[in-house]
Amino acid sequence: MQTLFKQQSHTLSGGAVLSGVTEQQLILKVVSGRVWVTFEGQPEDHWLRAGRSLALLPGRMVVVEADPGNSRISLSGLPQRHHGRPGILRALLARLRGPGFHPATSVS
Repeated sequence: MQTLFKQQSHTLSGGAVLSGVTEQQLILKVVSGRVWVTFEGQPEDHWLRAGRSLALLPGRMVVVEADPGNSRISLSGLPQRHHGRPGILRALLARLRGPGFHPATSVS
């Protein structure tokens, strides 16, 4: 098992596992392949394929496992929020996402 979050990009062979606790908000993006992701505080697990991403909140244990075959993921910090009208933007996004949206599960 490798430690997640120590570098910005990881290449995983099938069945390889990464884990760690997030220190800041991050975006996990699948560059190639397919991975299974689970993290503390969320009842659902996530399957992500190439091109999909997931927001990771700080202070949570995260486990990422590659599906059979090689997978590559990248990790990056979330962009800084624009301070002009954050309340309006949040309200608009909430309406677009609909009920039942969980902020840690749907970033694309």
